[in-house]
Amino acid sequence: MADSGALRARRARRHKAGDHSLCASRCAARGGVAAASVAGDCPVDARASLEALARRLEAASEADPGDAAAARELRATLLVLPARGAAEVDPLAELAALAADLP
Repeated sequence: MADSGALRARRARRHKAGDHSLCASRCAARGGVAAASVAGDCPVDARASLEALARRLEAASEADPGDAAAARELRATLLVLPARGAAEVDPLAELAALAADLP
């Protein structure tokens, strides 16, 4: 449903005054997430990043147990993380082996 004219006017007035609490996520002044620059020769450690994300999501989920979105994302992140000590399996290698067996 589209915003009412009154809400759009109130949002515009607050935006002009510097209050971006009603602004949409596309408002640059709202303080959205900025993309971090990563050097090309510095590879990202996916496992460490996922573990850090899981810790943040777990803290958010414990702080607000009713937050279903945080709980879902925590579950999805934990499912992606391989078990500690498990050999890293390349899914593309498995697919290539399956394709090699095809006639």
